[in-house]
Amino acid sequence: MQLPSYELTGKVAIITGSTRGIGRAIAVTMGKLGAKVVITGRKQPACDQAVEELAAAGIEALGVACEVTKAEDRKALIEKTVERFGRVDILVNNAGLGGQPKKMIDMDEDYFDKYVDADLKGLYFMSQLAAQQMKAQGREGAENPYRIINLASAAGIKAPIGDTVYGSCKAAVAHLTRIMANELARFGILCNSVAPGYVLTDMTKDVMADEKNVAAVTRMISVRRYAQPEEIASVIAFLASDAAGYVTGVLIPVDGGMTIN
Repeated sequence: MQLPSYELTGKVAIITGSTRGIGRAIAVTMGKLGAKVVITGRKQPACDQAVEELAAAGIEALGVACEVTKAEDRKALIEKTVERFGRVDILVNNAGLGGQPKKMIDMDEDYFDKYVDADLKGLYFMSQLAAQQMKAQGREGAENPYRIINLASAAGIKAPIGDTVYGSCKAAVAHLTRIMANELARFGILCNSVAPGYVLTDMTKDVMADEKNVAAVTRMISVRRYAQPEEIASVIAFLASDAAGYVTGVLIPVDGGMTIN
């Protein structure tokens, strides 16, 4: 029996929205497993700083400013990655807007469009570009497929009040991933999604500042605590590895039991 490998040596991984938070943890985890990582964020200085810090840890990285809602930025990200590393093996779609509760009855169209553009449309066309590049590279065989991994959310599984557009986008991401998995398998591309619950990041710092909020949130979580970004990153790294070579089209909740509570 051959033990599964979690190594990513030689792989080239793009992680959108990776200058901080979950995306940064994904980049570090994949880099430590041997991948060459592409850091993205809205501002180039933040990308450059992240690259420097990863380099100090022995991780080879490229920083590319990219706003995923802009077609020219998405195209440039793929082009610069291929120019530097020659290929794309893994895309992790992490960039997007976090949930800022607003009830359906109070929502205007600009707010709706902003979330759909960032959390669904940008991910869709980023995946399209990566898949086209992977297809052009040629299928290396069923034992060495490419990967597209999308960040969904527990908000797309539960039905929290106020998360109408964010939760709907994240539910759409999960189903889009299933369809992508069906369409892209013939090109040797595996597609999966991960649904984090509450994670200790800059996005949740306002909630964490209020002890009543913390108590209310943790009551919804079976393990009674928030996740660390690295706990989300480790599952994504698994999906990118050979150990998950027969996994495609799935949604994995990484939420401490929140969606079953």
